[in-house]
Amino acid sequence: MTSDIRRAAGTRTLSDALLSMVGIRRRSTEQDLADLRAGTTLQVFCSSPTLGTVRMLSVGKGRTIPHTASGHLHLAAGTVTWRNRRTREDVVLRGPFRLSPSEQRTPHPKMARIDLTAGDGQHVIVIPKADVPLVTQVLEAADR
Repeated sequence: MTSDIRRAAGTRTLSDALLSMVGIRRRSTEQDLADLRAGTTLQVFCSSPTLGTVRMLSVGKGRTIPHTASGHLHLAAGTVTWRNRRTREDVVLRGPFRLSPSEQRTPHPKMARIDLTAGDGQHVIVIPKADVPLVTQVLEAADR
């Protein structure tokens, strides 16, 4: 990953939300794509129960579910890497890629749950809806 990393348009922090309330706008997906072509690595919030080391959580009565780890997708010109926010574990995703909307919904209305088929298997990712077009275009370009 390069040292020139910035958040994508849909990945917002509290300060971004406050700035947008006073009329200062964030970047757009088109600007993100132009920056990506210029060599900037874009960071997209991405939580996933299947990327990296999967931890199982007990939910009672002997049942377990996979822990959904939060992290970021780092989108560069030819590579896509997921980094776990807590453990700093990096997972390089290899193509070919195929994205499809998930049957399950997310509890947050601004997030999208997506089934990602990569060269190394099936994954579930949750990303901001505003970043879905960017992630889709980057993964399609990585397949070429």
